[in-house]
Amino acid sequence: MRIAVFHPGAMGSQLAAQLVAAGHEVHWVPEGRSPDSTARAEAAGLIGTPFAEAVGQAEAVLCSCAPQGAVDIAVQVGQAGFDGLYIEANPLSPKSLREAQEAVSRATFVDAGVIGPPPTGGSSPTHLMLSGGAAEQAAGLWAGTAVTPMVVGEQPGAASAAKSSYALYNKGKAALAVLAFQLAEKHGVTEALTAQQVRGDAGSLKDPSLPEQLRRVAWRWGPEFDELAETLDDAGLEGDAARGLRQVWTKLS
Repeated sequence: MRIAVFHPGAMGSQLAAQLVAAGHEVHWVPEGRSPDSTARAEAAGLIGTPFAEAVGQAEAVLCSCAPQGAVDIAVQVGQAGFDGLYIEANPLSPKSLREAQEAVSRATFVDAGVIGPPPTGGSSPTHLMLSGGAAEQAAGLWAGTAVTPMVVGEQPGAASAAKSSYALYNKGKAALAVLAFQLAEKHGVTEALTAQQVRGDAGSLKDPSLPEQLRRVAWRWGPEFDELAETLDDAGLEGDAARGLRQVWTKLS
């Protein structure tokens, strides 16, 4: 199958590489992208193609990018008249997901969400949550690869909810660890804090350089917490909890 991917970031490039490994012809759009994106795309075996051709000849589109760009990409793809399989693999709130689906109204829409690291063959699995009427078809694209598709619902929204639930726990825990290290540093008790790593629930407190390590992803995780806040609001839960943690990533960015 001919597939267009937007964009070859840390996750998108590896999802696309697995599609190449499965025998698909995968294209990307180099215009406006960074040298790092170009390097990742080349390493993944992607074919650089102008936007009109990439979308116009694609049978499927995979959108995996920072959440703040997802709806804009859907709008551009929809305006190009795309009517194939559209896989929206970003951590979006119900509102943003509806906007993306409406933007590609002629396409067959599949909601998706990735849980785990990029699929590079490590010990931690990469679960690709999928929901929608064509979820099984989308799952088949990664057959025999390092990606483990999981169909979690018949309607769009279920996959995003599965991804958001885990992201809230996993990245929320990281945000709390950042705050803990910052507080300990202010009072000169970082060593006392890291000593607690021996406890079963305190693995995140092992390395006091964690805040600096997470600075490189804060620009992307911040907008993800905006989406998480709206997702919690939509479910009648405490969206302000995610808004508070969002400030951790704002200050690290």
